[in-house]
Amino acid sequence: MVRMADQRGQAIPLVLGVVAVLVAGIAGTAVLGATRVAAGGARLAADLAALSAGRALLDGIPRAMLDPWDIRRRLTSIADAAAGRSAAASGSQVISLRLLEGDPVPTQVEVRVRRAAPMGLWVTATARAGLSATAAAPAGGPVGWATGGGYSGPLMYRDGKPMCPAVAAAFDQMDRAAHGAGLDLMVVSAFRSDAEQAVLFARHPDPKWVAPPGRSRHRNSTELDLDVSGGVYPWLVRNGNAFGFVQRYSWESWHWGFTPGCGGGQPGATSVAVTALPSWVPARYRALITSSARAAGVAPVLLAALLKAESDFNTHAVSGAGAQGIAQFMPGTAAGMGVRDPFDPAQAIPGAARLIASGIREFGSVPLALAAYNAGGGAVRRYGGIPPYPETRAYVARIIALAGQGAALGGAGQAVVLVRAGDLLA
Repeated sequence: MVRMADQRGQAIPLVLGVVAVLVAGIAGTAVLGATRVAAGGARLAADLAALSAGRALLDGIPRAMLDPWDIRRRLTSIADAAAGRSAAASGSQVISLRLLEGDPVPTQVEVRVRRAAPMGLWVTATARAGLSATAAAPAGGPVGWATGGGYSGPLMYRDGKPMCPAVAAAFDQMDRAAHGAGLDLMVVSAFRSDAEQAVLFARHPDPKWVAPPGRSRHRNSTELDLDVSGGVYPWLVRNGNAFGFVQRYSWESWHWGFTPGCGGGQPGATSVAVTALPSWVPARYRALITSSARAAGVAPVLLAALLKAESDFNTHAVSGAGAQGIAQFMPGTAAGMGVRDPFDPAQAIPGAARLIASGIREFGSVPLALAAYNAGGGAVRRYGGIPPYPETRAYVARIIALAGQGAALGGAGQAVVLVRAGDLLA
């Protein structure tokens, strides 16, 4: 006969076994869940790393093409560094990076990352980002034309999202400043046509979160939805206004609007007043200067001042050093800007706009971009500022004096510090 106590004693191992199985199951489920979370994080990290690498390539292509030797290796280095910074910011590591489909200039970049998972394991993910079809153009000019919204004009792309040139230029400056703080600004959405807005509204018909078609500010190409994770939002709150951006709605931390607009008065307007240029700009070039500057994202008066300082609008000018035409392009620079005939103002003026815009993106200020136009980007990088050449310092000072406060990137209305007192002093 088995006593009750003996039965309890026999039951203890069974209970412990059941508990052990349950604990193991719970632990296994937790590990599986954590692994899935890590895999999701790896996929997001790969996407962001690929986007960062693609954007770095677009910015780096103009510099890389100035020297035809070993372009592919230098572009890979640029993309790898950007992808590595992005992946590290999200706790991941880049395993490999490949440039795809273009030679020597790629049209896609592929990034593979890994991320730590429980029990010493790693999860991996791969993502690709396509570069703009005009990525090979050294100046990174407009791509396409906006239609179907309040804004109808040239578009430039950042992180694959379209926006007007003035917004792109201001975003570039803000993004450069954020990089200095160890942050990477990522554009999630920008210009949207009314038809695209209608699709979004049909999915989420709540006017607080998605405006009905025809009423969204995104149709004006002045709005950016940004990834505000990882410390970006506090930085934007502190610094966004300095670049013309404001948080539109208190409940949407990601939605930032560019208050100066896209030019021509009201946000989204496309009319351009050619009479806004100073009287010293010849009438025959006013429309071309204005349209070229707007397309590149620089102020028309800045481009006009540069052309006056370079050649006094003489299309036949040739310098002792061999610079040619109204924009005084050296032959190699003209070729790099896609200008086949530097004596043709229809080619040279847009080329000059693209070149000065490229310098502003690279160096983050109008004076440094002007110095690079005059003395070369290598001299600006070598001296860490405006080179101590009397000719270059006088050149920069003259153009800024001619342009006045209108030398701000996106035209009238932007509060941009053009030059500090020390920038032009030896």
